[in-house]
Amino acid sequence: MDAPSTRLMFAIAILCVASTVSAATVRTRNFIVTAATDEIAQKAAKAAEFWRKELSEQWLAQEMPPWKEPCPIKVNVGRIGASGATTFSFDNGQVFGWNMEVNGSLERILDSVIPHEVNHTILASYFKRPLPRWADEGAATLVEADCERAVQARTLNQVLKNNQRIPLRNLLNIKEYPNDKMQVYALYAEGYALADYLVQQHGEQGRYVYLHFLQLAHEQGWEAAIRKYYNFKGIDDLEQHWGNWVMAGSPRLQPEGEMLADAGQPESATPNPGMEYRGQSPDELQPLAMIPRPLRQTAKPRKETLDPTSGLAPDVPELPAPLPIPTRPASSGEQSPEWTQFPEKRSRIQ
Repeated sequence: MDAPSTRLMFAIAILCVASTVSAATVRTRNFIVTAATDEIAQKAAKAAEFWRKELSEQWLAQEMPPWKEPCPIKVNVGRIGASGATTFSFDNGQVFGWNMEVNGSLERILDSVIPHEVNHTILASYFKRPLPRWADEGAATLVEADCERAVQARTLNQVLKNNQRIPLRNLLNIKEYPNDKMQVYALYAEGYALADYLVQQHGEQGRYVYLHFLQLAHEQGWEAAIRKYYNFKGIDDLEQHWGNWVMAGSPRLQPEGEMLADAGQPESATPNPGMEYRGQSPDELQPLAMIPRPLRQTAKPRKETLDPTSGLAPDVPELPAPLPIPTRPASSGEQSPEWTQFPEKRSRIQ
């Protein structure tokens, strides 16, 4: 080997070693975080543990027990859009094999992407099965920062303006991300708006009711679950009321579902000119007529634990006992083929 080739290979080797050394890893009780610097890894690890505890208390009224195996998180900080992806697997009623990657500015990673992705792991641990995409993504978007939720509100405006709305009957049953990019945007925006509308129906108990609504829908269908937990006649009735609420600007609701008067004049939602759209079949249900919709200012997630048994309004159906919080059993050392045949992926798009 000549001298130039030797020097080149040596330089490449030094570069690889430097890249390896520069990466920092921080391990906590439930996460193994890898980032470019120790400071970033520490902040991301702290945020992940905080949101795991905070969100499990908000949704389940109790902190989840530690996972049998920690969730790896790869943190990519840069001048890139906020995004993330989390993969995990289900097998015989158990969920495991966590793997998470988060991208964006450090601020957005800490206040939006990590809570969004961690929320997916909480619902997966709770239900131990895949959820409809709208319900999972909608719930995860609820916990993002105000600025990120405002993006979804503007996206929904654009979806309606371009006649790309997914009819509710279709939305409820989507199990995989659509191939059409515009339909993916619609799934996220409508899923967030629907989750927001449903959670607000029962005030402080809204998240707890939402989980039991999803469980009953899994067991008995959407019509029965809607009638029991939200006092609508069924899917069509819910779609009409939800659509009216969206077109009114998504104002804050009282627990009984009545709109509160808006004292201010929020900034109107405007389309995102950078988004790309493709057409939808003309046979699809046409959306409501487009009108200017003000963005709703949403309070940040509550910090106190919700008591699922107190303060229920008289017309709220009695809730069943909370579903058990699962933990993965000790590994037997033999991998089931189902683990690789049915991986579950939950992601967040910009």
